[in-house]
Amino acid sequence: MLMVPPEDADDQGQYRIAVTLNLNPFVPISYRTSVHRVEDDQESFIGDFELSLNHRRAIITIGDITTRLSNVLFNINGSPRHWTWRWDEIGLRWDCRSTLEDGSPMCICYTISSPIQLASFVPPPLDAPPPLPEAVLTIFPDGHDVHFDHILLSALVVQRKMGLEF
Repeated sequence: MLMVPPEDADDQGQYRIAVTLNLNPFVPISYRTSVHRVEDDQESFIGDFELSLNHRRAIITIGDITTRLSNVLFNINGSPRHWTWRWDEIGLRWDCRSTLEDGSPMCICYTISSPIQLASFVPPPLDAPPPLPEAVLTIFPDGHDVHFDHILLSALVVQRKMGLEF
């Protein structure tokens, strides 16, 4: 999948997102999602994560650092739709507790210490009949600088976690 900004956007950065299935017979079946930034026909690795269907295998790599997802993503008050994302100095909060009329979760991303919205993410409802609408990730100007890659990667992780809870 290729993620591109709207045609009228000044920034023409693109991201390539690939999902593979890990069928290693010695570990639980898992999905691996990789994210690369594409600029001037050059790709640079942003990160990837792997989640098993039973949540026992959850690994994330950003740059050249790999850790368990449980060291990065935390449920807030045990909610399956409210998370904190912490990686080094970057702290984000995803709140997906609101639901739109069509059943889609409405996810809002903030920094941990501020009520300012950095992004919104509306994935399609998982129980809707085909064809499903496209997921929409909107990253607002306050999220463009330091947080852009982390917002994108964390939105993908949050969506996968919500899908596994379904």
